[in-house]
Amino acid sequence: MSAHTVIRYADWTIGPDPGPVTFVMRCAACAASSAPDEDFETVREWAFRHAGRNPSHTAYREVIHRHWRATLVR
Repeated sequence: MSAHTVIRYADWTIGPDPGPVTFVMRCAACAASSAPDEDFETVREWAFRHAGRNPSHTAYREVIHRHWRATLVR
């Protein structure tokens, strides 16, 4: 554990970062996953190809990466 110093108390807010949202599709049967992409259609097409090669792999998880930023309230 490391020590830290509190210089002053401050109010913070947190909200979505204006950067891109990225998507990943992950197979629930084997944990294979698509590469992250800003276009959902790209990861959906990966799932279709994966299901075509592995007909018993029918369950998928969509993972959405939305970045958030904490800022001091002034």
